Amino acid sequence: MSSYDPPGLDGEHRRRIDALKRSQDTFERNTDYTLSSLTSKLSDVEETVERLEDRERSTTRRFDTLEADLQEAKEAAEARSDELEESISATDAELERLTTRVSALERHLRQAEGAVVADLDSDRGGKLRALGLAIEEGLAAEETLLTAHQRNVLQLRITHYQQARQALAGHRSTIRDAAAVLASTAAGDPRRKEAEQAFTKAAAEAQTGQERIGQLAKSAHAAQAEQTADDARRAQSVAVIEAGQRAYTQLRVRLRNRLSDALTGTDLLPVWFTTALGPMAPPRRAEEWLNTALDVLSYRMTYRVTDPVLALGSTPDAHHTPRRAARFNELKRDLRDWG
Repeated sequence: MSSYDPPGLDGEHRRRIDALKRSQDTFERNTDYTLSSLTSKLSDVEETVERLEDRERSTTRRFDTLEADLQEAKEAAEARSDELEESISATDAELERLTTRVSALERHLRQAEGAVVADLDSDRGGKLRALGLAIEEGLAAEETLLTAHQRNVLQLRITHYQQARQALAGHRSTIRDAAAVLASTAAGDPRRKEAEQAFTKAAAEAQTGQERIGQLAKSAHAAQAEQTADDARRAQSVAVIEAGQRAYTQLRVRLRNRLSDALTGTDLLPVWFTTALGPMAPPRRAEEWLNTALDVLSYRMTYRVTDPVLALGSTPDAHHTPRRAARFNELKRDLRDWG
């Protein structure tokens, strides 16, 4: 700082000038410090940005590598899928050729002298048909009964009516209690105002409930009548239904044993069987195939179908035999998977 003092300045002006110079010096020092600090921070930011850029470039390279690996895996999977499709097509073609050869061999065997065809339709004494008819009677009896869902709906209607009656009784009890308070208290009694409010609210709710309960009562009485009638039918049908269930088990066991013997034996299978179900069970769906075969055998036993070519025989009359027609259509759909 210069010690030169311009001429003509008194002491006060000198002091002011000195103060200004000191302020200027302080400002300059603070400015230098701030600039230095900002320069340091800027350098740190630049280093951070550089690190982030390096990381971004590394991440981009890694992403490019992963994308390339993914594309390679996708191409390998597509190639494998094409190979599998070709293998499946070849297997299907081979299976078709084998089936054709088996069919031709069967025709040759059937024409050979002494060829024996398994008799899957035999029913000495009509015992198997009796079991089938018992099953049908049990199923027919079950159809006359309400389902669990239908009974639940009826019970819900009855419950709504009972709840409405309980609510109405509660509103009437509140009205009686409030009326007793109103009759026994003076105009200024604090209990009176509360009783008036309870009386007014309960009276309105009771009126609404009374209007609604008539319709609920009619619905509940009708539901109760349906439940009672269903209970009576159940009591009458329980023996028939249980007999049908036992017959189903017995018929299933007998037919399964017969079919197992035929499949593992040396006799030829009937034409109607191989036409509808093929010469053998498929390896991956053998149980489904066997159940369908047993269903067809049961149908033939129950309705005395003896057609040598058609597994289900001719189409039944839906008007005269609706249950048989429904069963026929169901089995016809099932057989589409096997024939």
